[in-house]
Amino acid sequence: MNVKEKVKIFWKNFTENWLWVTIGVYIGTILMGWIEYFRGFLPLIGVILPTFLIPLLLFGIYYVRKLNSRTINRLIWTIGGASALGFPIWLFVNYILFVVPWAPFREYHGILRTVIFILSALLSYGGAAYILDKLGKKRDFRPFM
Repeated sequence: MNVKEKVKIFWKNFTENWLWVTIGVYIGTILMGWIEYFRGFLPLIGVILPTFLIPLLLFGIYYVRKLNSRTINRLIWTIGGASALGFPIWLFVNYILFVVPWAPFREYHGILRTVIFILSALLSYGGAAYILDKLGKKRDFRPFM
């Protein structure tokens, strides 16, 4: 066998077993990160975040590959549209609630202001996602192009 055939066989095996290879790389990387933390070279947050976020990302990629194209289009339409439309809505709502001279929560500080701020973000993005999901159902989640 020449080198081209070996490379072809390797990539065929890799595409069939990419999840196991990725899990192995993850375990090795996290193990090295924890060793470096205990040696004093990495901060704790620099080890804990990858330890918990990378598996979530891997499971997300694994399950997105199993979805059909209509479901993926619906996710892209709803999440992407909610991000694009929800941010201006959130800015406008916060301007009305906190900035203008007659704003109802202008003088509030502390935890109540933070709760209202976060709640307005959730409601703005959630409302935008609902609107775009309804709009997408009418268009069968096709892109505008």
